[in-house]
Amino acid sequence: MADTPTPRPPEAVPPAPAMRRALRRVRDGAALDVTEASVLLAARGDDLDALLSAASRVRDAGLVHAGRPGVVTYSRKVFVPLTRLCRDRCHYCTFATVPHRLPAAFLERDEVLEIARAGAAAGCKEALFTLGDRPEERWPAAREWLEARGYQTTLEYVRACAIAVLEETGLLPHLNPGVLSWEELTRRRWG
Repeated sequence: MADTPTPRPPEAVPPAPAMRRALRRVRDGAALDVTEASVLLAARGDDLDALLSAASRVRDAGLVHAGRPGVVTYSRKVFVPLTRLCRDRCHYCTFATVPHRLPAAFLERDEVLEIARAGAAAGCKEALFTLGDRPEERWPAAREWLEARGYQTTLEYVRACAIAVLEETGLLPHLNPGVLSWEELTRRRWG
């Protein structure tokens, strides 16, 4: 019975008057409180259509205000999951895992470059580095992996990989290294 799924409770359906009120406030451009926003998470069918229509109007008004009506921009990014280990235990996170579920604590530099080259070939302009927050502080496997390659911290390693990606592929590194101290944030070089 180890693999028996746990039954999920049915989703609560908010009362119809609460949904009508929240949709009216959205249509009127009013700021929503947490309760109203929560009610809208349950919007389905005609209510969802009304919510999406209102969201489109807000988006379009913002684009007009920004001087670019009808123009939605984006940046093509290739996803580089440098590590899925993290020191934190955020129960909502579906990205982080534990060492025994990974082939290695981090991607090797060559693996990072292989992903970046494939992204560049597909027309990407950025390499989005995702990683957990300082996994070496929690996981001996992460600390040992870094030390075996001459790095003391994840920040040092992500910096080295970002430089390699920029120099060897031309992709702009987009880093999400987790919580940084003021000193780390203002430091010109990590490592």
